Amino acid sequence: MNILSSMYIDAHSHLDFYGKNIERAIKDINNNQILTLAMSMDIESYNKNKVYAKKSKYIKPCFGIHPWKAHEFKNRLTTLIPYIEESEIIGEIGLDFIWSEGSHTYTKQREVFYFILEESVKRNKVINLHTKGAEDEIYNALKKYDYSKAIIHWYSGDLKTLDKYINLGCYFTISVDLGYSDITNKILDRIPMERLLVETDGPEALEWVNGEYAYPSIIKDLVKKICNYKSLSLHELNKLIEDNYNSIMSL
Repeated sequence: MNILSSMYIDAHSHLDFYGKNIERAIKDINNNQILTLAMSMDIESYNKNKVYAKKSKYIKPCFGIHPWKAHEFKNRLTTLIPYIEESEIIGEIGLDFIWSEGSHTYTKQREVFYFILEESVKRNKVINLHTKGAEDEIYNALKKYDYSKAIIHWYSGDLKTLDKYINLGCYFTISVDLGYSDITNKILDRIPMERLLVETDGPEALEWVNGEYAYPSIIKDLVKKICNYKSLSLHELNKLIEDNYNSIMSL
């Protein structure tokens, strides 16, 4: 798809979370021309995203195994390779030491994450990363490969580790908690503008922040907030985000 035909870019969403509201969500994406990177939790959600993509030129299905789902795939890792090869962008993958079911899941999380990471690096894939509570470990994994073709999704760790990701050359999304979270403002201050992207994280993220169920066009409100915060015009910021997206895709 020609990125120039899209006015907005949502670099991390979970369309399958819309459930019975998916048709309305797809219509919203089409009407507002939102290039949407549709993250997957597992194979089932990836297949759903491929179905959604048939209804919208703006939806890009992305294959990944979320850390919460890692236990389902521990003993069948090689079966994931065809999906990794097929998907232009890999996500959502990573580690979660905050919201997972406990430390007993960490070994399985690591086995799945490191397998997909290595196979993705071999194929020079863009990777979309979940880093909750595992910011240092995931940084070290990327550093090992000297790999910066990575979008750090909704970073919320310490600023010292953020600086390490920045120095490595990673890209970052700002999400819908902007204006509600002091740490997000500080992160936005620190992220180089040439590596800034934005995301909605699906319908439930804003609901988690302020109780409001969100459709994809909420990305427009987020972009406006950043415009006001950075004193940029809508055209300037959308062009910047477009350039950043094209930049990481061409690394």
